[in-house]
Amino acid sequence: MDAGDSRATVLRTLRWLLLGGWFGSWALFAFVVAPLAFRVLPHGHVAGELVSPLLRTLHLYGAFAGVGLLVLAVVQRERALFAITPGLLGLLCLVTELGITGAIGGMRPSTFGPDTPPDAAARFAALHQASRFVFGLVLAGSAALIAMYARADLARTGPRAEPD
Repeated sequence: MDAGDSRATVLRTLRWLLLGGWFGSWALFAFVVAPLAFRVLPHGHVAGELVSPLLRTLHLYGAFAGVGLLVLAVVQRERALFAITPGLLGLLCLVTELGITGAIGGMRPSTFGPDTPPDAAARFAALHQASRFVFGLVLAGSAALIAMYARADLARTGPRAEPD
């Protein structure tokens, strides 16, 4: 293996680590952590207090992974789709964290409680729905990136022979 092959292997490994960490952490949160928190914890706002910092971490990692994958795609001279897709998904993570999640966090104390004004509850519901939609979009986008890269890697290297 020459230096070019080892560099390509390191970059490909870094790409798969970023993608696997992104998709895996988001899937674990969506399918295990959030449902469990809202089922086990006594009040919805307690679960929200647990979920909020986890979402912040996921959004920031998504922004980091998106930029990292964009840079790797440029360095490896991949097709534009391999740079644009993670860049847009990372940007969605950042916009969600700074916009939607920030707005939810700012209104949470006034939203929960017996005297919640109907307009505050409706605003919270709309923001929460938007957050869930973007979360699902990013999760699906990271899964699509995995499929795209798996297909590209297979086309590059071909199928491996089965050992005897």
